[in-house]
Amino acid sequence: MALKLRVKKTLFKRKIEGVTQEGYIGRVITNGTKTFEDILKASTHGSTLDYREAELACKMLIDGIADSIKQGYIVDLGVLGKLYPAVSGTWKQDPEELAIGDMKPKVNYKPGDDIAGAVKAARLSWTTEEETDENAVDDDDDNTNTGTGGNTGGGNTGGGGDLTP
Repeated sequence: MALKLRVKKTLFKRKIEGVTQEGYIGRVITNGTKTFEDILKASTHGSTLDYREAELACKMLIDGIADSIKQGYIVDLGVLGKLYPAVSGTWKQDPEELAIGDMKPKVNYKPGDDIAGAVKAARLSWTTEEETDENAVDDDDDNTNTGTGGNTGGGNTGGGGDLTP
């Protein structure tokens, strides 16, 4: 079964050459949220492993993953993909113009081939107002997002994150 993603037209404010302009981007309306416990119970259903045993093992694994990232390692999560330390910053033609003070540390995620393929092959459709209301995300998204830069468009518009490549 192919992934189907519903997209909502969302107000997005950004500064272009110092002037705030309003425009619209597409934002994915998800199917909701699966909790860690929901996934544990579904994953261990029909197994001799109790979900609480799996939870302990997973939490120990997650602690190890977090520690490895904090030590500067790339963490390969198999089919899920990879987590790795990275920086974002400005682009300069001359490498001598790059300043360490302009770099901001972050963690990047690169999905595994199976996940990336499923998302890239997803069928997109516009959402209806009813679907939008039913599946609205109550995070810090107030539909007045802001961005900076030129007219490069929004690449990461699924979860209210930044739009830098």
